[in-house]
Amino acid sequence: MEQRLLQSFLVLAEELHFGRAARRLHLSQPPLSLQIKKLEADVGVTLFARTNRHVALTEAGRLLVTRARHLLGEHERARAEVARVGRGEAGVLSVGYTQTATYDVLPKVVPEFTRTHPHVLLELRELSSPAQVVALREGRIELGIACLPVDSDGLVERTLVRELPVVIMPKAHPLARRRSVPVALLRGEPFVLVDREVEPGWGRGCDAALKSAGVSVRVVQETDTKIALLGLIAAGMGLSVASASIGALGRSGVVLRPLTGLRLQFRLGVLAPAEPSLRAARLLNLLETTRYRAR
Repeated sequence: MEQRLLQSFLVLAEELHFGRAARRLHLSQPPLSLQIKKLEADVGVTLFARTNRHVALTEAGRLLVTRARHLLGEHERARAEVARVGRGEAGVLSVGYTQTATYDVLPKVVPEFTRTHPHVLLELRELSSPAQVVALREGRIELGIACLPVDSDGLVERTLVRELPVVIMPKAHPLARRRSVPVALLRGEPFVLVDREVEPGWGRGCDAALKSAGVSVRVVQETDTKIALLGLIAAGMGLSVASASIGALGRSGVVLRPLTGLRLQFRLGVLAPAEPSLRAARLLNLLETTRYRAR
């Protein structure tokens, strides 16, 4: 059933007068009569009972009033939704993120983006940084918030946050009494580390910086998560080096101190295809223009 015919039908159903309905539709009466006859031919039933002085809906006509309003409403909703998607204001936006993004970046950006783009469904997926690269290339996510560097050939890479390193140690450790810790004092200390394959860019960068500073790492335990890392340090298993934002986890029994003499910065950044969708470009712009805590 044509949208134009349904619209004319509804106006006539409201007016029950061909003259008034034709004026509302900016038509003369004969074209309106032809439209109603065409609609009745399409559905195969009479929709209006007509006399020279009276127009009334038939039972079939009364049923079509409800259905026509629904169909036209769906048409308008579909048209509006398609237009929003075309403008990057609707649809599903799948974003990969590494755990570090949950400390400062996502809490600042997600509420603002959902407020300004209420019709975009933001789908957040926790992935390691290398896994984000694969997911972007396969089209399973549209943006990634990752620990840099990664193998980002063919992708756009933007740094969002630069963090300095801290040493994490048990609260009772002798170095905990210091305001900051020279990296040379870490020689010979037992280390607890997150598996370097979880975030290889940060892990290998940290190992290289420690080696350059003359500190060889004696690893006594490895974990898969930073939560477990802090738990083992609190249990006295050893100490570790990480980005300053790990303090956001607020683990009791450990202390964090600035680490001096180590030439190292941790970078958290956003990854995107060379030609992101409009909705991804909107989030990308928000990520790049938001101010994060300096560390």
